[in-house]
Amino acid sequence: MNEVDTILGIKVKKHSRGYALCQSHYIENLLLTFKYLQIKEANTPYEPSETLLNNSGRSVAQLEYASVIGSLMYAMHCTRPDIAFAVSKLSRYTSHPSTAHWKTINRIFGYLKKTINLSLTYYEFPAVLEGYSDASWITSANDNKSTSGWIFTIVGGAISWASKKQTCIGHSTMEFEFIALAAAGKEVEWIR
Repeated sequence: MNEVDTILGIKVKKHSRGYALCQSHYIENLLLTFKYLQIKEANTPYEPSETLLNNSGRSVAQLEYASVIGSLMYAMHCTRPDIAFAVSKLSRYTSHPSTAHWKTINRIFGYLKKTINLSLTYYEFPAVLEGYSDASWITSANDNKSTSGWIFTIVGGAISWASKKQTCIGHSTMEFEFIALAAAGKEVEWIR
């Protein structure tokens, strides 16, 4: 068989020093599928000053919202760690979305439209595992929990990443950081 070109919607491009994985075709199809959302380009996938709350009114297109979240999660898990935080936040409202949640989805699509050709790039060297973790201050107004995030890279490209709501309540920024570091430590132990 020849070298792989596309696998599971991920384009594999060989370059002089390694490989690049890109989902531009998948994202393009997503943008076409949801073109009626009036997508405007955005520089970031999420507005940090925005506070998402539980919907107290009528649910807005719940089944379609769940479909969009699932599509974004596929892109996030394959090649787009940059949207992990935003998708993690929005996935918490899948059972009862509001217009504010749809507005945030528009922003993610706008960001994907602007950065459609971003890829994960892997080089031959250095084969050193590097990891980074962080925690946000309380990001859920409903339960006072923070969000942990981590990313691990090897040979220049990301191999593992996540953004998850913490399972316990901390009392300071330092506690939130230690909780995130403990979660990242579990992940690196599994990778090693």
